[in-house]
Amino acid sequence: MCSRNEDILLDITVLPKDIFERVDHKFYDVVKSVAGDSLAKILKIQLINSVGKLLNTPDIFAFFQYDSEETDAIKLESCFKSKTGQFIVKPGIQSSFSYFINLLNKALKQKQELAPNENTENYSNYITDEFLDRNYSFR
Repeated sequence: MCSRNEDILLDITVLPKDIFERVDHKFYDVVKSVAGDSLAKILKIQLINSVGKLLNTPDIFAFFQYDSEETDAIKLESCFKSKTGQFIVKPGIQSSFSYFINLLNKALKQKQELAPNENTENYSNYITDEFLDRNYSFR
């Protein structure tokens, strides 16, 4: 994951609060703005259209290994082609992907840490309001 120093550099406020609910073009718009158009295209061609799918994809660059006309244009844009014909993902795209995944993981961790507190607060407010409504009359 991230070291403490790297974690400080991850500002999850660049992500919308509803990032985990966004799908399709709303998801790709966030990817474009945070990690770049090339990464959005790489995800889109593979139908990785949400955070859930992205975080459950072991290697988003694996499809570059396949010889396919459908992927030729994105390979030329996103990779260097070696003299042996091998495609190597450009470092900037790898870096953008790593940054985006680290942001998502940090946001997910924060969401999971806040969820129990939110449920407890809502429940205690509900109990208090219910108790007051039943036991006290303000006339």
